[in-house]
Amino acid sequence: MKHLHRFTHKIKNALASRYDLVHLKRLAFAIALTSCLSLGSIMLFSLFALALHNSVGLSYTQINFIVSLSAVGMYLCLPVLGYLADCYGPALLSLISIWAFCPAYFVNAIIVRLVSTHYELLPQLTPGNVAVLAVSFCFIGLATSSLYFASLLTCARIYPNHKSLAISMPVSCYGLSTLIGSQIMKLGYFHELKNELDLYRVFLFFAFLYLVVGILNFVSNSIVSLEQEVIFGETEPLLSDSETSVDCSSISDSSLTPVRSQRSALEPVDHHSRFIAFLKDKSAWVFLLSLMLNVGPLESFQNNLGLIIQSTSSGNVQLTDQVSIIAALSTIIRLLIGVVADWISSEDRKYPVCKVWLLVGLTLIGTVGQFGVLYFPDFAIVSVLNGISYGGLFTTYPTIIASIWGVDLMGSTWGSFMVAPAVGSIVFSLMHGHEMDSCTKSTKCLSRYFQVTGVSMFLSTLCILFVWRIMWWRRGLKCF
Repeated sequence: MKHLHRFTHKIKNALASRYDLVHLKRLAFAIALTSCLSLGSIMLFSLFALALHNSVGLSYTQINFIVSLSAVGMYLCLPVLGYLADCYGPALLSLISIWAFCPAYFVNAIIVRLVSTHYELLPQLTPGNVAVLAVSFCFIGLATSSLYFASLLTCARIYPNHKSLAISMPVSCYGLSTLIGSQIMKLGYFHELKNELDLYRVFLFFAFLYLVVGILNFVSNSIVSLEQEVIFGETEPLLSDSETSVDCSSISDSSLTPVRSQRSALEPVDHHSRFIAFLKDKSAWVFLLSLMLNVGPLESFQNNLGLIIQSTSSGNVQLTDQVSIIAALSTIIRLLIGVVADWISSEDRKYPVCKVWLLVGLTLIGTVGQFGVLYFPDFAIVSVLNGISYGGLFTTYPTIIASIWGVDLMGSTWGSFMVAPAVGSIVFSLMHGHEMDSCTKSTKCLSRYFQVTGVSMFLSTLCILFVWRIMWWRRGLKCF
């Protein structure tokens, strides 16, 4: 880590000789957002899945095994990545993303190339090759989280006084990257003669793209890592030993001064002790359970979108159009949540509204979206509802977590919460694959599956209300 610090110090000195701190922070913020605009490749797996099934001959279970491994890399590694980012700075995550992205996509390109040379025979990959593909996508998931998390922390740490907006911007760019990627995949260069996606060219393209993006992001993260003493110290977590907060009902009285919770003298100031206290907080585990119950179904829905359309629609629904709809709505809601969340909960408002209500509304929208696959005649409505829920949840959750446990501990806290979507995605993806492979009636293959996911989304709503009104409310955290 000493060598990493020296290298980032050299970058900082080179930039500091030409720019002041304000311009450096703006540069870091711009590069971080640009990096997020390129990170949508993992969310295009629904496009890859069709090519893997139609051209390579993988079964639905094999495809969902691969996507489950990508979820392991993307989410289960985040607690470690977040801890490393808090301790050593997000620049380390940028290096990890380069080491993981480029070789993984290159290996995938080689495997697909070997198969495509005998495309007419429609050969199946051997179990060993399937395992290699799964491990490669695990590394791609790890690289995606590393680069995304590095960018997210950069933005949140540069503007801690505007947490919702600073978090929603990279989250929105991440959602927009899926829309951009789905449109790029329409180019003829990325398609075979039979209009099937050419995975060889696709994987090579992403291998070179992320090499460039990773280097740029490393520069951005270096600026933030070495300016933490300037950037931090502006805000404090709501949850402290004093456990005081703003009561929504009391702010309407202008004679009352809003109470801002500060760290008490008894609160551990070192990162390790605060992180251990967070892990012992029972409310964090209930909140994590709610995330698993809602993001799991939504992740599985997006990863298997092409297969879902084939099984539930009449055949007149275009996959790329549905991917674009989900990405567009997801992006719009991320931006909207970032602006609205800070505004409705502001202590300057006469009647502030807690951000939790936004979260409840988003989970209920997702509940309707999951049941809608079975009952709505227009699949576009289903895509809109699930896109809104998915994008909104990934903005609102980190915003609330940063408010409750502190923005300076966000790497460890939000990283730990990523265990939830990992487990949820694996469970629901494998459930989906099993339902498809064991199905004999194509029109009713997923009825039971979407009944389960709809109920799961509704249960997550109950968990959210429980942790707020029963656990946080008693600690004085009524409005944030």
